[in-house]
Amino acid sequence: LLIDRDTDQVLYEQAADEQRYPASITKIMTALLTLEAIGRGELDLNTEITVDAAALADITEDSSTANLQAGEKITVKNLLYCLLLASANEAANVLAMAVSGDIPTFVELMNQRAQELGCTGTHFANTNGLHDVNHYTTAYDIYLFFREAMKHETFMTITGSVAYEVPATNKSEARELHTTNSLLSNW
Repeated sequence: LLIDRDTDQVLYEQAADEQRYPASITKIMTALLTLEAIGRGELDLNTEITVDAAALADITEDSSTANLQAGEKITVKNLLYCLLLASANEAANVLAMAVSGDIPTFVELMNQRAQELGCTGTHFANTNGLHDVNHYTTAYDIYLFFREAMKHETFMTITGSVAYEVPATNKSEARELHTTNSLLSNW
């Protein structure tokens, strides 16, 4: 799918409405809802969050993580960097719990927001994109929620970064994160 950002005109498409598993692209919606909660004053980038063990429950050993630990205190800003730069699955869950109190409520919010944005071929089953047959979207729907996320300066700053150092926390030394976006870097 190729769309002119200025006019929203579709320049090229092939199977743009075909449902696919989005994997880590899911994290764009997780970031969007977090940034919208910040915009409403419910959170702040400097709000310190304590990682709940429940946020780590579905994270497998082969999962993309930032190695967050239960009881670790970390800011929303640094969680967003873990989410969008390192593609950390547990960061998605931690942010979901910070926004909505629990993961299932946040997933409902993801689906509601997708509908509000006009997504017709999307259903989220989790916050991070771990495979689930009930977790899917389309290229066109991705465009819709990505376009919305791009309205947030913080999103653009983080996703345009090649690397970022998360300062030491109560449970970890400083972490050097590198983008998983090979268009920006070949780390």
